[in-house]
Amino acid sequence: MIELVGPAGVGKTTLSEELEASGQALRGTIWCVPVGLLARSMLRHVPAVLALFCATGAWLWDEVKHLARLDALHDSLRASPWNGTRLVVLDEGPLYTLTYLLVIGHAYFRRSPPGWWWSRTLRRWARSLDAVVILDAPDAVLAARIRERAKWHLMKDRSPSEVSAFATAYRDATERVLVDLKAAGGPTVLRLTADDRAEPLDERLLVALGQVTHAH
Repeated sequence: MIELVGPAGVGKTTLSEELEASGQALRGTIWCVPVGLLARSMLRHVPAVLALFCATGAWLWDEVKHLARLDALHDSLRASPWNGTRLVVLDEGPLYTLTYLLVIGHAYFRRSPPGWWWSRTLRRWARSLDAVVILDAPDAVLAARIRERAKWHLMKDRSPSEVSAFATAYRDATERVLVDLKAAGGPTVLRLTADDRAEPLDERLLVALGQVTHAH
């Protein structure tokens, strides 16, 4: 089980969809979880809603929905059809969620995420993930891709300098999460450049994963 991470526009979703379409992997994301599991997860997070309200004086529904979706994703990956799958590729999974909260979440999360949730989440996913694959590209490439694609993004109509600042904040937050994940016994980290090389990115990824598997 791996997670693809990287700034907006780097091609995480495209890569994960290509791997799934070719039959080489199954794709998972916090945005596609069983409704029943999500409902149960939301109920489990009622105490978190109250704790966050006591800490901030605000109802942090967006943040809590991210927490609940991440828990529901973890629960869903323990059931079929995931069991026995050779490769599971997460696009917008645990690292995405933690990084999102550090960059876009309420100031309470940006300053210092609640330890009672942060540590538990890191330990859970450190046991589940086999590798984290960090994709990156030059800021100018990211800005062009965000502008050109049909998918909405909060940086879509921003200037190149704003896109660059956002990408830098995302990279810094990702590295912060990786440090904490490693301290929790986290997985191998691979880094790939999502450029226009002749060799397709999915092939480079599979080769890199094969090398890691062989090393272990």
